[in-house]
Amino acid sequence: MFGIYTIYWVLGIVMLPGLALGIWAQTKVYTTFNQYNSVQTQHGLTASGVARYMLDGAGYPDVKIAHIRGELTDNFNPQTNTISLSDAVYNQSTISAVGVTAHEIGHVVQHKTGYGLIKLRNILVPIINFLGYFVWPFIFIGLILEIMYASTAANWLIYIGLALYSFNILFCLITLPIELNASKRAYKMLLATGEMDMEEANQAKQVLNAAAWTYVAALVTSVLSLVRLLLMIFMVRGGGRRD
Repeated sequence: MFGIYTIYWVLGIVMLPGLALGIWAQTKVYTTFNQYNSVQTQHGLTASGVARYMLDGAGYPDVKIAHIRGELTDNFNPQTNTISLSDAVYNQSTISAVGVTAHEIGHVVQHKTGYGLIKLRNILVPIINFLGYFVWPFIFIGLILEIMYASTAANWLIYIGLALYSFNILFCLITLPIELNASKRAYKMLLATGEMDMEEANQAKQVLNAAAWTYVAALVTSVLSLVRLLLMIFMVRGGGRRD
């Protein structure tokens, strides 16, 4: 039988690598962003101005540019067809600000050109959000039925709950290459449009590469969360199964 404190300790230790990687990734993002957010581009245009120039040049004058509160909250919303640039980006003409802006324009191009993984993620998001409501009810009801009645149906409920939970990993697996692709597009566009020379583009690439680690951390954390869930089920079964 496993004591409750043993369970807590084991489950906590399992998540430590993901937690450590997440903290390191976030620290790297902010450190790299701040490093190049003090370096002005030779071109001198603000990030919002660069966004308008690059979007018009790419044939997307219909995409709106908005200012959003916060730091590194930049995003592209395909529903409203709007790129939102954060306080640290919108009116800045630094390597970091322009690099982040180009990354969001990369997402615009992905949506406009029908990039396969973007289309797949758009299909999966509402499905995953809906199925997420059923993960824990299936698992908890399954465990209760197994412990109390040793029911065969209980196993199926637990397996279904685990399968639904696994969709989080699938989402992270799809998101990572989408973000890497957007950064790759950003790098090429910055050079092609002349907004940055090679040295500046390589510096912007460092900012985008640092940001990519947050998605790697999210994937690792998602996998470890599934491992933790499996261990929890195993321990509860070991401690609560009737003889």
